[in-house]
Amino acid sequence: MSVTVKHRRIFRIIFVTLATCAAIVYIAEDHEVVESRWEPAIQQFEAADEANPPPQNAILFTGSSSIVFWRSLTEDMAPLTVLNRGFGGSQMFELNMFRDRIVTPYDPRAVLIYEGDNDVAAGKQPDEIIAEYRDFVDHLMTRLPETDVYFIAVKPSILRANLWSTMDEVNNALRELADEHDHVRFLDTSTPMLNDDGKIKADLLVDDGLHMNANGYAIWTGVIRPVLMGAYGD
Repeated sequence: MSVTVKHRRIFRIIFVTLATCAAIVYIAEDHEVVESRWEPAIQQFEAADEANPPPQNAILFTGSSSIVFWRSLTEDMAPLTVLNRGFGGSQMFELNMFRDRIVTPYDPRAVLIYEGDNDVAAGKQPDEIIAEYRDFVDHLMTRLPETDVYFIAVKPSILRANLWSTMDEVNNALRELADEHDHVRFLDTSTPMLNDDGKIKADLLVDDGLHMNANGYAIWTGVIRPVLMGAYGD
């Protein structure tokens, strides 16, 4: 082996090692940024729980802003006991980061998840998003094997109309994932939000063209409440 070839191989090993280390550092720093971004919201939940402990065995709703802005959730799901633990513009991987602080401690009867909307907008591919959902299900089945999981379909919107085909692909994959488990179910809240031409009904959204108004939440309630009442309406 010539000195030049030997040196090249050594350089290649050093380069790969440094690149790997840099990637690890980048991932760690990115993880810290995400944690820092949502830490105040998570701490608010924990402070509220300490001041007024929530009931065990409630039905937990979590996910991004469509859950956060569901102000009528308690009324819409009555007489079922529900808990809202949505946080901002979160993505599924972020819910996974905080699941042992805002999901599993409550020992809920069921967990309803709304994510995927921001994930697609951030450029995530369906298989990446589904992998995060699968990780959540696997983790919850280990920690809370009797807890049911419901996937709320990614909703259509005017603002993200150009992304709807990808979101619909995510919904189809979520349906398939749910079919793999006895304790998991897909809730198709998206189809009733569409006109016959496949476009979002504009009167379901607020002025930003993304978030829902009372009409939109009424459709969600019409799909979700009967399912939950059938399962938990003692």
